[in-house]
Order: sequence, then structure tokens, then C-alpha cells
Amino acid sequence: MLLRNATVISMAGPEPQKGTAADVLIADGRIVAIGSSLAPRGSDRTVDLTGKYLLPGLIDAHTHITISGGLVEQELAYDPRVRVLRAADNARRTLLAGITTIRDTCGLDDSDVVLREAVRAGHALGPRIVACGRMITMTGGHGWFFGQETDGPDAVRRAVRERIKARTDWVKFMASGGFAEEGEQPASSQLDPDELAAGVREARKAARRTCAHAHGAAAIKDCLRAGIDSIEHASFLDREAIDLLLERRAWIVPTFSIYYKMKETGTAHGIPPFVIDLVNRSWDRKVTSFLEAHRAGVRFAAGSDNGSPAAPHPDIATELEILVRIGLRPHQALQAATVSAARLLDLGDEVGTIEVGKRADLAVLAADPLAEISAVRSVDAVVNDGRWHGREALAGAPSVAAALGGQ
Repeated sequence: MLLRNATVISMAGPEPQKGTAADVLIADGRIVAIGSSLAPRGSDRTVDLTGKYLLPGLIDAHTHITISGGLVEQELAYDPRVRVLRAADNARRTLLAGITTIRDTCGLDDSDVVLREAVRAGHALGPRIVACGRMITMTGGHGWFFGQETDGPDAVRRAVRERIKARTDWVKFMASGGFAEEGEQPASSQLDPDELAAGVREARKAARRTCAHAHGAAAIKDCLRAGIDSIEHASFLDREAIDLLLERRAWIVPTFSIYYKMKETGTAHGIPPFVIDLVNRSWDRKVTSFLEAHRAGVRFAAGSDNGSPAAPHPDIATELEILVRIGLRPHQALQAATVSAARLLDLGDEVGTIEVGKRADLAVLAADPLAEISAVRSVDAVVNDGRWHGREALAGAPSVAAALGGQ
């Protein structure tokens, strides 16, 4: 396939660059040439992208593809088989929004692994999926209703082995409270340091990387000392936590958009008032601590937390818009959802930039995201592993979620 005369935003350089008009030649799922006046190969399809912007496929480093944005009781009421169908629909719509890779940070019943394999085999249309399977939490801990309740180092080791047996790519731990149940304190620590350390050791034996839900500084530091690779949410960092992040070369995925949606649209989605109040009281502190970490050089990637209450699929744009609103440049926000996220997920040699040799995961935009970050919402087409998906081709495809209704 030959994409002709696109304005290419490669994201390959460290500094912002203007898009450059170029042709992109794709073969066997990879980019084989970038230049001017390239010739198609044999019967290659040629697509004229004059006036369009070509961006690396976006990456959502924290999402929940097997849940669909409803309240917990609504999501748990679905038949598990119906949830898988809804997940496949979420995946299709996610891909068509220009998101070509996701990390699922809690798949109900490990069904994110099943969906990952279906996408790989071509049986389902969706993004490349990095699967965590069920998250590991203490008894009654945050997300206990979706995760695996486990207490003590030996039990955590067993839970990790079960995730490995399920063939997950990463292992996720719940290290602090969150914004869900009445009386819950986001800053409170949950899984203990010895439990986290035992889990990380077990995961490393099987070459699995680890991430942890952690809001409070104490929980974040427990995670980092245990060797966790990626801190999810990271809302209340202190200076010691920032220094540990830098020392350990760990990542944060701040997931601003879920909390923004809770405080701005939570009432309409049935979010309890006490949760909305807690988010409102935490927002400024979360923004301030992230900006301090960013200025210090802490590595971060973009994640939406889509699937959580008030956050239906697909949407990474809100996360990028918030990053710009709080002071980052559009290029920095785009890095978080392309090259940086790819490095976090150990996919930097495959995706995240438009370069010869990389997988052909691309988003075709109608407007320039370097000029206005909201342009990431104007997706005209997606190339996923070298396959073209024009919006017109699937505009009439039925929504599984809509067809199933309340089943």
C-alpha cells in the first residue's frame, strides 16, 4: 500500500517538528520507505492523503476493554459471554478512533487475553492488546469486585502464577485505595510492601513486567521499592516519591481524564456524590504533583482509564487535551500517547513513530494536532499492522453493545 502526499508527523525526534509532506510505502505490515514520489509495488493500493496528517497510531496505556463505562453493579450484571461481545465492540470502536495499541489494566475473567488472541488471529477487529488479566488486590481492597482478592506474600505469589498461567503480558497490583466506595481513602496504602515485593519477584521470574494502582505517596514508594515498573494514577506524589521514580527509571500513567469526567459528568452518569466531592477535592493536588514530576524529568505515558464508570470507550483525546490545558505543549502530549507509551510497553522497536522498519500502525487526521491537540478527534482512517480501515468502510457496522441493549 502506498500513502501518497501525507503531512507526516513522525514523532521520531526529541523536539517538535512540523509535519513534512511525504509518501509512505507499506509492505507486509511494515513501513518500507518514506520519501517523495515513491512508486507503488505491483498492484499496491494507492491512497491520496493530500491535506491529511499522518500520525503514529495512538497508544492508550491504561484502559479496561472488557468493561464499558457503566456503574460497577451494571457491568457485573452482564452475562460474562455478553461482556466478551461488548469487549469486542469496544475494541473495534477503539481502533477506529485511531488507537492502535492498548494496555488493558484489568480484564474481567482474564478475557482481555482471549480478546488479544482473537485480534492477533484476525477473528476480531481491534488494537494490539497488552493484557494484564485480573488485577491483584487485598481482601476488600480497591476494585475487589473486578479483581482477585489475595492476602499475604505466599497468596500473592500464587495469584501472580495464575496470571502467568493465563498468559498475561503484565501483572497489576492494587497498592492503594481509590475513588469508588464510600469511606474509601485514595491515599491509604493497601497491599503491604512484603506482598508487593513477593509479587514482583514472581513476575520477574517469568519475565513479566508489573504495574500498580497507587494514589498516595506512601503506596507509590512501597511499589517503587518493590520494583514495580509503572505507577498508575500517581496522584499524590511527594519529593521522595519523585526522586525514587527517577532513580528506578519507573513510569507514571496519570489518567487525568477519568477523574475529569467524574467531576464534570459524574452526576449524569450516576456517580455517587461522595465520589464526585472526593475527586473535586483531589484534582488540584493531582495536577500540581504531576507537573512537579514532569519538570523533574519523570517518564510518563498517556492512559484514559476507559471502561471505568463515566468513561465509555473510545477516548484518549480527553487525556491529551488535559495535558495541554495544564501546561504541556501539543508535541509533549502526543509523545505520551505514541513514542513514550511504546517504550513503556516494550514496543519501541515496533510502534510509536513513523520510521522505516516499524509496524504500519498509523492514524490519518483531518487537522494538525501540533497546532490544536483536539485534532486527534478528527480521525479519517486508520492503518493497523498495514491494513487500511477507512471510516466509510465501517460507518454502517452495527454496534454490538447497542444490539445487546441491557442483556
